[in-house]
Amino acid sequence: MFYSSSEEILSLVEQLCRQHGIVLQAELRLLHSLPAWSLAERLMQGCRAMQLDLLEKPAAFGAEKAVIHYWRDYKGAGAEVLRQMLTVWLSKIDLITALASEVDHDHLVWIDATIARFNGRRSNWRFWLSADHPDRFCHYGSEMRRYGRHLPLNASYLSGPRLRWSALQQLFNVMAERAALMPYGHDEETILAECVQHSPDWFQRIGIPYTRLAGRPLLQAQLKNHLLACHPRARR
Repeated sequence: MFYSSSEEILSLVEQLCRQHGIVLQAELRLLHSLPAWSLAERLMQGCRAMQLDLLEKPAAFGAEKAVIHYWRDYKGAGAEVLRQMLTVWLSKIDLITALASEVDHDHLVWIDATIARFNGRRSNWRFWLSADHPDRFCHYGSEMRRYGRHLPLNASYLSGPRLRWSALQQLFNVMAERAALMPYGHDEETILAECVQHSPDWFQRIGIPYTRLAGRPLLQAQLKNHLLACHPRARR
């Protein structure tokens, strides 16, 4: 299933899938029709309420989510662009949960186009070779921070058992409502971080950015990725 608000993009993806023998169902979804359109407005207002421009703009953002969303997105791209991005990010769980009620596959996976940034930059980055846990939501670690600490989860890739997506949706919605009350630049990853903290046994990390590794662990991760490229059976 491929979602886009652009007919041109859908046509391009359909063409690529035909070339590579991929069975595709494309769906045109306008942004204002996505489940999180209203929630995104409230979170955008929370980002605005930080009023970081009362102080001088920092030279670097330190990978802090709220600072990035405020200066790069709210002040840089504009409030409406931030709302549109938040709408896409926050709709992930709802979209895949809705799909889970229509199919009978054991596992469903959300994948962002931004997963291309993973190539060669984190352990176990070849997600299509990953033996995901049968009962948990599998994900990669993040380089981003919240309150100075690394977020536990990057939401570009999130796989999970079909029958558990509804439970995650309910928990996510509770945490999203709490986030919407805060003067902070939240997005789906900061909200999912709350879900991980609330129910850590629901989640399992399958890879981590190389920037968070050093020494022997880094060499081991790089060697494993090299072996996976040559021998796909060299899994976890």
